[in-house]
Amino acid sequence: MRFLIGFALAVSLSQAAFAGPMDDLTDAQQKVFDAWQNVLLTQRKVLLLATPSTGYGMYSERTSNVFKSGDKIFTYVEPLGYGWKNLSGGMFEMNFVTDLVMKAENGDVVVDQKAFATNVLQSHEANMEFSMDFTLTLTEAPVGKYKIEYTIHDISSRQDSTFDQDIVVAD
Repeated sequence: MRFLIGFALAVSLSQAAFAGPMDDLTDAQQKVFDAWQNVLLTQRKVLLLATPSTGYGMYSERTSNVFKSGDKIFTYVEPLGYGWKNLSGGMFEMNFVTDLVMKAENGDVVVDQKAFATNVLQSHEANMEFSMDFTLTLTEAPVGKYKIEYTIHDISSRQDSTFDQDIVVAD
């Protein structure tokens, strides 16, 4: 009997010791969530990749912005400050539509594609770790310098954010 009482006491003490750090973590997560609400839509990271990513933070960065005509350009983006749409059943939805404009060095628009990419994620959590990959194929692009401009439209928060990348098409 003493063993059972001692065991019950040990279990209750270990749960109390565990509750403090868990409460601290929950409080810290709530502070991050509250701060997130004040961040405008932007990008934490924008990278050219050697191959498409396999998920958030899982990528192989490309070492050069020089491409050949016909190459694929893989762009990795980690957005911040986006919103979530509340769905039934306690679900959340992130919904992005991205436009693309590609300009030659002299400013001429080479490509202007609305809704170039759509990214939608439904989750039981209001995810704050999310990434998007964009793939652009340089079909018949002449040699030269270009600026690729992406505009992300966050459907849930009704915010927009624009960023660009400089690339070179070489022989």
